[in-house]
Amino acid sequence: MELKLKRLIMLLLTSLLLAGAIYAYTDSFSEMQSDPLFLQLLDAVKNGKNAEEADEAYTSYMQSTANPLYLSRAEYHMVRYYMDMGMKEEAEEHLEKQKEFLSLVDDSASEVERLVAQVDSTSSEYYVTKKLGAGMENNKLVKELYKKYPDEFYAALQEGFRLIYAPPIAGGSDKKALKIFSDIESNQEGISHLDYYSLLVGKAMALSGLKEYEESEAYLDRACEIYSFDVSVPEIRSDNAKGLKK
Repeated sequence: MELKLKRLIMLLLTSLLLAGAIYAYTDSFSEMQSDPLFLQLLDAVKNGKNAEEADEAYTSYMQSTANPLYLSRAEYHMVRYYMDMGMKEEAEEHLEKQKEFLSLVDDSASEVERLVAQVDSTSSEYYVTKKLGAGMENNKLVKELYKKYPDEFYAALQEGFRLIYAPPIAGGSDKKALKIFSDIESNQEGISHLDYYSLLVGKAMALSGLKEYEESEAYLDRACEIYSFDVSVPEIRSDNAKGLKK
């Protein structure tokens, strides 16, 4: 009886190890995130190029597709770009366009695609308006997205960021966020440049919150080799510098 129990335990452990070995994340937007024109748009906005260059890249991409789902996601990046450039009026204009494209997304889109677009939209809304309702709606949608699609790169990344930004009383935890980011890092085959960048910044944020300042800086250095324009990066570096001085 004891031998059978030991064999059963070994079999269960082996199954778990094999499950971990074959586990992989997916990217429902891989086609979009490998499109040269979209990559050109990301280069313009994520590297903080001037508004003329960003608008030119934006126009080229928007003329290349009629997919409202993709157009909505592109608007998300324009919203963030203009807010980070201190151009709120332009950001508001793109927020309205994002909402318009989102309303055109039909049943041909999968549930995960629609949920991702909704997360983007509520994130933009909160980024521009700072309204509590938009933030709460975004938090709810991220939790739903991650619960249903934990193996989606974007869903896992957003859950990691949610855990960082949420207060402890609401379940926030840098330690839990770090676990998610570390798991993605260990299973990153097929990850896009954009999601990989988000992974590096997210892990840097979690490490900083856990007072692992030097390691956090190393991840920020790697992130900035991909994209150089992110208002959160100087803030993280400032926190790291203060922590290292103590």
